[in-house]
Amino acid sequence: MTANQSHIGLRALTSPMLLTLIISVLRLSPAAEAFASPSSLFTHSVLFRETPSSSPSRGTHGHYALAASPSSIPTEDSAIDNADDESSSSPEAIFEQFAQFVIQHQTSMIAEIEQADGSDVAFSKDGWGAFENNGKSDNTKSGGITRVIQGGNVVEKGACSLTIIRNGVLTADRAATIRGRQDSIDGGDDDDGLVIQEGDVYSAAALSVVLHTKNPFVPTFRSDVRIFLVKSAEKDGKSVAWFGGGSDLTPYYLIDQDVIDFHTHLKKMCDDAFPTDDNQFNLSYRQMKQSCDEYFYLPARSEHRGTGGIFFDDLPATQSTCAFVKNVAKGWMPSWLPIVEKNGKREYNEEEKHWQCLRRGRYLEFNLLYDRGVKFGLANANPRVEGVMVSAPPKIAFDYNHVPEVGSEEERLLEILKSPKDWV
Repeated sequence: MTANQSHIGLRALTSPMLLTLIISVLRLSPAAEAFASPSSLFTHSVLFRETPSSSPSRGTHGHYALAASPSSIPTEDSAIDNADDESSSSPEAIFEQFAQFVIQHQTSMIAEIEQADGSDVAFSKDGWGAFENNGKSDNTKSGGITRVIQGGNVVEKGACSLTIIRNGVLTADRAATIRGRQDSIDGGDDDDGLVIQEGDVYSAAALSVVLHTKNPFVPTFRSDVRIFLVKSAEKDGKSVAWFGGGSDLTPYYLIDQDVIDFHTHLKKMCDDAFPTDDNQFNLSYRQMKQSCDEYFYLPARSEHRGTGGIFFDDLPATQSTCAFVKNVAKGWMPSWLPIVEKNGKREYNEEEKHWQCLRRGRYLEFNLLYDRGVKFGLANANPRVEGVMVSAPPKIAFDYNHVPEVGSEEERLLEILKSPKDWV
C-alpha cells in the first residue's frame, strides 16, 4: 500500500460528485442524531451525500485499509505518527472499546450539561432495543438512547443521542455500493483490504449532541463521533473499521475571542495527534476545518451555517486513532462551556432574540434541504419523525427579505458566514 493510499478521504467529502462513504453510516448526519431502527441507521451509510456544487473538489479519496495485527497499545496522549506498530488491536476489539466509551460518555456529558444549565429541568431518556426500559446495554443487541432537554436556563433545547448497531448483514445492493466506492478509491487493488461482499456483517456506534441555547450570545453547539465495522463472511473473517466525527459552532452574534478560543482548542488537540503535515494519515486541523466549512454550506444563500470547527471521516480504526476520537468527544464540553460561563447570563433584547430565531431558520433550512440523513429519514415509510428531527431548533423565524442594518453586528456575522476566515 502506498502512502497516498493510506490517506483518509476526509476532503473528498467536499467533492461535487455523489459519493458513497461507508463510514458515513454513522454520520448521524449532524442533523439527524437519532434513528428509528438498526436498518434505517445502516441505510444512512450508503446514502449518496452531495455537497454544494460551488465547493471545490479537493484531496485524495480515502483507502479502506485493514488494521494490522496487535503489537503495542499507545496511551491516549500518544501522537499518532509516533507509533509504528499502532494498529495494536483487532477492529472488533477497538469497536467494543469505543462502544463502551460512548455509552459512558453520554452519561457523564449529560451530567455536565445539566450542572451548567443550573435549572430544575433534566434530560429525558428514551431508550430502544438493547436500552429499552432504561436497562443496561446488552452487548449482543442493537439499540440506542435519545436524551432531550427543553426549557433550561442555558439550553433552550438540546439532544444527546447514542446509537449502537450490532451484527447487521449487508444486502447485495449495499455491498455493491460499498465495493464500488472501494474501486473508485484504490483502482480495485484490494490485496491489503477487505473486499466487501453480500452477507458481510457490520456494526456501528455513535454519539452526537446538539445544544440550542436560550441566550443569543451563546452559540449553538453540534458534535458527533462514530465508528463503523465490517467483518467478512468468508472463512478468513477479515474485518475493517473506520472512525468519523467532529464539532462546530453556530453563533448568532460574533464574539471573536470565543470563536478563536474554540478553534484554538481544536487545533491543539489535532496538532498533538497529528504533529506534522506528512503524518501517517496526512491529516491536520487545517484540512478538518476546511471540510467542516465546506459541508455546512447553504448554496442557495451563498453562506455557511456557522463559524465551523472540524470534520473528519474514513479514519482507519487503530488504538491511537481511537484515542484521538475519544479526545474529540472528551473536549466537547471544555471547548463550549467556557463560552456559556462567559455569556450565558448576558442581557439581550427582543430584537436580538428575533435575530437568533432568524438564524435558527437557516439551521433548519440546512437540515431539511441539504442534510442527506434528514431527507432520507423523513422519506422512509413510517419514519420516527421525533428521532429524525430531534436536533431541530425549538423556535425559528422566517422574515421575508430580511436585510441587517448596515454596520450592525448582524451584518458583520453575515459577512463572516459568506466568507469563512482562519480563526487560528
